[in-house]
Amino acid sequence: MTGPRAGRARPWWVTLAPAVVLVLVALCLRAPFAAVGPVLGELREELAVPTTALAVLTALPLVCFGLLSPTVPAIAARLGVHRAVLAGVAVLAAGIGLRLAGTWGLFAGTVLLTGGTAVVNVLLPAAVRAEYGRRSAPVLGATTASMALSASLGAGLSQPLATAGGSAVTGLALWLVPVLVALVCVGLLAGRRRVERVPASARLPVAAVLRDRVALAVTGFFGLQSLAFYAILTWLPDILEADAGVSAVGAGAVLAVAVAVGAPCALVVPPLAARRPGQAGWVLAAGLLQAAAVVGLLAAPGAAPFLWALLYGLGTGVAFPLAMTLVLLRTRDVAQTGRLSAAAQSVGYLLAATGPLALGLLHDATGAWRPSLLLLLALVVLQMAVGLLAARPRLVTERRSEGAAPSPARS
Repeated sequence: MTGPRAGRARPWWVTLAPAVVLVLVALCLRAPFAAVGPVLGELREELAVPTTALAVLTALPLVCFGLLSPTVPAIAARLGVHRAVLAGVAVLAAGIGLRLAGTWGLFAGTVLLTGGTAVVNVLLPAAVRAEYGRRSAPVLGATTASMALSASLGAGLSQPLATAGGSAVTGLALWLVPVLVALVCVGLLAGRRRVERVPASARLPVAAVLRDRVALAVTGFFGLQSLAFYAILTWLPDILEADAGVSAVGAGAVLAVAVAVGAPCALVVPPLAARRPGQAGWVLAAGLLQAAAVVGLLAAPGAAPFLWALLYGLGTGVAFPLAMTLVLLRTRDVAQTGRLSAAAQSVGYLLAATGPLALGLLHDATGAWRPSLLLLLALVVLQMAVGLLAARPRLVTERRSEGAAPSPARS
């Protein structure tokens, strides 16, 4: 067990240290991907790679997250949650370093670091729960905010790091420095945690959790909010330029502000949402903010483009930490949290990869953004409906095969 022993109060710094380590790990999870987009032009020139091939780099992470997430609970069952996180950070570091090996290294390194990131993505809620039990919501909020900040830092520092390193490839590799710091810190944390072996008969596959309606609702909400976020992240600048008359530079700035509001939301939403048994109000708040933004873009895109973007950013900023919190609140123990996190993220990121494609194809077929926005509005309404089911105060119940023992909470 990782919590304080009965009757013995731990010093504050001992209680806080695991949270600091996990927040530091989360700070490394988005920057290596977010840093690619701003330097695609430089990468094309340095490596003599077609733009179409480089565009694959922006889609690879989401697809790999979706495909690899279901395998993560098995890794945690073998290594323990903390040591699996350590392994994931080590693979992330190796992938970033491999990017220095030219064109093949850029693509192979991206796949490798995506694998490491997928492991940590899935297990962060379980690691937080292993450390803090039912008091996990504030720490989960801090790690989620750290992931949002990581994306912002990756995009904002991409060009300065490329300049400092003398090339775009070197600039991408410089993200290895904070990852190595996180690797050392999580290694120290994992070394102090006892691994409890779980019998093979007690290890349930990820699919087992999806036989439950509560788990399906949480997974659906996670997937739909991911789709809504990545769809607007990809196309909002084009929508603002085409329908609102905003310049390319202005549209990029508006998008940056809209995404940035996710960090403070992530700090506030989990602890507040965890105070009550149900979270229907939060589901409605997130969905109505997004719906209002889409209606604004449909009805009067040029009247207040910054307001519409800000409303959408607030909506998605509430939805993502809420989805992570629901994974925590609807599960019974650390192992089940890991399985539901894997299922939700697998479906979520595969859906997220199709969202931008669907909106883009609809725009190409019609020559306008209005049909794409109507589709997005329908998806936001569906997100609210599924979210209301996930928000009901019920726990996931998994059906185990005959003779299987319940899987214990473990670290």
